[in-house]
Amino acid sequence: MARRLLQSTPVRQAVLIVIVVAIVNLVSLGAAWLTLRANALDTLQGDLARDMASFDVSASPGALRTLVDARARVTDPSDTVFVFLGNDGRLTGNASAVIENGEVGFTGSRTGRPLSEAGYLTEVRRLSGGVLIVAKGVEPVAALDRTFLVLLVFSTLPTVLVSFAIGALIARASARRVGRIERVLDRIAQGDLGARVDADAGGDDLSRIGARVDRMAGKQQAATEALKQVTTDIAHDLRTPLQRIGVTLQDLEARLGDGPERTLAGAAAREADRAVSVFRALLQIAQIEGGQAGRGDTPVDLAAVARQIVELYGPSAEEQGHRIVVDAPDAPVWVNGDVDLIGQALANLVENALRHAPGGDIRVGVAGDEQAVTLTVADTGPGIPPDERDKVLRRLYRLEHSRTTPGNGLGLALVAAIAERHAADLTLGDNHPGLIVSLRFATAPQRDP
Repeated sequence: MARRLLQSTPVRQAVLIVIVVAIVNLVSLGAAWLTLRANALDTLQGDLARDMASFDVSASPGALRTLVDARARVTDPSDTVFVFLGNDGRLTGNASAVIENGEVGFTGSRTGRPLSEAGYLTEVRRLSGGVLIVAKGVEPVAALDRTFLVLLVFSTLPTVLVSFAIGALIARASARRVGRIERVLDRIAQGDLGARVDADAGGDDLSRIGARVDRMAGKQQAATEALKQVTTDIAHDLRTPLQRIGVTLQDLEARLGDGPERTLAGAAAREADRAVSVFRALLQIAQIEGGQAGRGDTPVDLAAVARQIVELYGPSAEEQGHRIVVDAPDAPVWVNGDVDLIGQALANLVENALRHAPGGDIRVGVAGDEQAVTLTVADTGPGIPPDERDKVLRRLYRLEHSRTTPGNGLGLALVAAIAERHAADLTLGDNHPGLIVSLRFATAPQRDP
C-alpha cells in the first residue's frame, strides 16, 4: 500500500511541492544570513579601524603604552584586545600575543577574563617604538550564525513537516479517488459494465474524469445489453420456426422413398437441427448472463459431479478410442453454485476434448484447499495457441483447424458464461501436449455430516 501510494502522481506532486517550499525557505534564510553576517563583519571592521585610528594621536612610545594600558584596563578582552609590543620586549595590554610568520595569536588573557572563543578580526600596525595590535572579537557574528541555525531548525523543519503532512493528506485523498477510478476501469475491462465511479460534484479534474468514465461505462453497458437483447430475441423468435422446419423436413424425409431427394431432405433436416442447437445455446448463454438460468446456488460436491460426468461419458469415450479418468478425492469437495450449470460446463469441456483430441487421454481433476477448489479437464489433443485462447471464449468463434469438425463455436462461450455466473476463474493452458482448462471456484464452508 505504501509503495503504491508513493508511486501515485498526487503524492509525488505533494513531495515536489514540499521540496520546493523547503528550498525557497532555505534560500531566503540563507540570503538573509549572508547579508546580515556581511553587515556584522563590516561593522566590526569599521569599529576596528576606528579603534586603531584613535591611537594615532600618541606621539611617543611611552604615551602610546600608557594609552593602551588605560584602554586595556576597562575593556573586556573577549570583546576587544589592545596589545602593544615594544621593541624592548615589554608587553602592554589585556591579552598576551605573539606574532609568527605575520600571523597574530593570542595565548591568554592578562586581566583574568576569558578571550573570545569565536576568534578575532585583527589589525597590526608597526610603529617606531614597537607593534600595536588591536583585535575585535567576532562573537556577534558567531551569535548571528547560531541564531540562524536555530531559525533553520525551528522554522524550516516545522514548515517542511507541516507542508508534507498537509500535502500527504491532500495527496492521499486524491490517490484514493484515482485508485477508485482505476478499480472501476479494471472491473469494466474484466466485463463488469455495471461498475461506476459515482464521482462527486467537486468540479475538479478527477470529478470530471470520473463522470466521463461513468458515462462511457453507461453507454457501453447499454450497447452491450441492447446487443444481448437482440441476440436473445433473435434466438427466441427463430428457434420455434426452425424447429418446425426441422420437423417438417424429417416428415418429408420419412415420406420420400430412397433416392437423392430423401438424402437431400435428410441433410436439410440435420442443418435445421444444427441451427436450432445454435439458437438454443445462444439463448441459454443470454439467460445465464441475465441470471435467469439454473435453480439457484446451493452447496455442490464438485468431486461427485466430476465422477458422475466421467461415468456418463465413459462408454462413449471408449467407443471413440479415448481413455477418460477422474482424479478427485473420495471426500466431498464443496463449492457454492448451481449443480446443473456446473455439470453442463464440465460436460461441455469433456465433449470438446472428445471432439478435438481423437484417441487421446482425457483427465478430469478436482483439487482444492481452504481458499479455492480447481476443476480441470486435460486432453492430449492439438491444444489452442496462446494468442487464440481469449478468442475461443467468444460466441461462434472457431479455430481454423476446428472448422471441419462438428460444433458451433459456443461450447467454451457457454463455459465462460457459467464461470462468470459463479465468479470462477476460467483459464486455458498448455498440457504439453494438449489443452488443460481450469475452473477455480471459491471453497464453500464444510457441511456437517
